[in-house]
Amino acid sequence: MRICGVIAEYNPFHLGHAHHLAETRRICGAETAIIAVMSGNFVQRGSFALLDKYTRAEMAARGGADLVVELPLAAALCSAEGFARGAVAMLAALGCDTLSFGSETADTDLLCHTARLLDTVDAQPAPTLPRGLSYAAARQKALERIDPAAAVLLSAPNNTLAVEYCRALADTPMRPLAIARRGAGHGAAAPAEGFASASYLRGLAYADKLAACAPYMPPDAYRLLADSAAKGLAPAAAPEGALLALLRDRLYHGLLLTGSADGFDQRLQKAVYRARDYEEAVALAQTRRFPAARVRRAYLRAALSIPANAPVAPAYLRVLALGPRGRALLRRAPKALPVIVKPVSEKRLPEALQPALRRDAFADDLFALALPDPAARAGGSHFRGTPRYVP
Repeated sequence: MRICGVIAEYNPFHLGHAHHLAETRRICGAETAIIAVMSGNFVQRGSFALLDKYTRAEMAARGGADLVVELPLAAALCSAEGFARGAVAMLAALGCDTLSFGSETADTDLLCHTARLLDTVDAQPAPTLPRGLSYAAARQKALERIDPAAAVLLSAPNNTLAVEYCRALADTPMRPLAIARRGAGHGAAAPAEGFASASYLRGLAYADKLAACAPYMPPDAYRLLADSAAKGLAPAAAPEGALLALLRDRLYHGLLLTGSADGFDQRLQKAVYRARDYEEAVALAQTRRFPAARVRRAYLRAALSIPANAPVAPAYLRVLALGPRGRALLRRAPKALPVIVKPVSEKRLPEALQPALRRDAFADDLFALALPDPAARAGGSHFRGTPRYVP
């Protein structure tokens, strides 16, 4: 059986995601098994997910994925490079032979060529960044001097991730498969060609216009979103007071550090000290050189006690959702990593894994504080969660 991996956040799962999974199976064959590595309750832009990881994973399982596993926190709250390396390592551990991803440019050869050029750029001594220029922008300018056509690719967010996926694949036997995105692009302010971006749908959900999401989501995914909202489990909104309190604690204990040598840590610390709420702390630290997503990731990593040097590769596999074929995949998967199906069994795992497992539990408790229904904010949600099975 061919096994194809995808890397996603499904925040929330929409028609564009369903199209990607359907195209993947059409190209790879109807019998292909699809494994999705998905960010958990916190996503790569440095924010709380719209709704909990198990519900988002069920959306994916009903939309075409056979098995959904959670991306480790350290990788989920990382730059594109770390995000890609952690996810690819997890798919490799599960025996995938192909990685399918959506991108604005569905030219796999060009994306891989750009990946090799970026390896060359990154091997050079780090440049002194011009004032106001982010590291990503400086990297793109360096690439322009080598191959302008390749540098243009990095102007599109999904191309940037696709290039990082290709770089991460270099040390694995997996092959890349690029599939053209359809309709609205990442962050698009309005739908296009019947497709809406996840950020557009989140905007509707937070504006209490949930019904307007329905045309742009598969029926099962919309039903799960609407049910979660009706039960007070979505949309999740960051608990600003709790976050700022955690960050002040890290500040006073000298733990609000990223290891960055570019003045970033000093901006983070000063902003947390001066801010009157969490969003103000983000705004005060943000500059053109330090984009909001980088600031938010750094704050969440500090709040969740994720060390700057935390490995992005998985130490265990946490199952979020599966179907019959996914169950078969788990039985035949390489046994290189422990598989967590029921969180209540975690205490039986090796002591070396316990710090990361406790961090996962705390992360889920922090996410619970973001839920609309106060009754859902009690501690221990991590240990009550179980994978969603989709027959």
